[in-house]
Amino acid sequence: MRNILIALLVTFFTSLTSNAQSSNTAIEEMVRKAHQSFIDAILVEDYKLVDQLLAEDVTLGFPNGGFSPKQGYVDALKNKTLFYDSGANFTSNIRVYGKTVVVNGRGDLVFRYKDEKGDWYKMLEHLSFTTVYVVDKRKVRMVAWQSNRPASDQTLKVTE
Repeated sequence: MRNILIALLVTFFTSLTSNAQSSNTAIEEMVRKAHQSFIDAILVEDYKLVDQLLAEDVTLGFPNGGFSPKQGYVDALKNKTLFYDSGANFTSNIRVYGKTVVVNGRGDLVFRYKDEKGDWYKMLEHLSFTTVYVVDKRKVRMVAWQSNRPASDQTLKVTE
């Protein structure tokens, strides 16, 4: 009887671990797709999709020390004062903590932006980033973005 009870307990806990692992794998895949969708959306200027992927209270932190709330970022894309020429994601490490997922990675972004004076700048950033996503009812939303770049990266003023 004792051996049967032990076997049942081992089976039960193994089942719980297996279910948690497959749940984490499904959440990880959802976030992987959402993260790639965000990168793709900024490259093709799909600000509606960007708007859907960002949580209402998201804060995006940039290498220059600046921050942008969701609406400011989406407005910059809509108004074409910010646009992306290219992007590449080299590495991503995805870690699942329940319904919260942290993505760390490295990649490159080439983008242009217009400053308050109306001058255009072009930037190639070799980024290291940390992004936090929350999964709720099969929806994935980015709740935080923070990126850093090496000091050797340079901003170039362009005339366009």
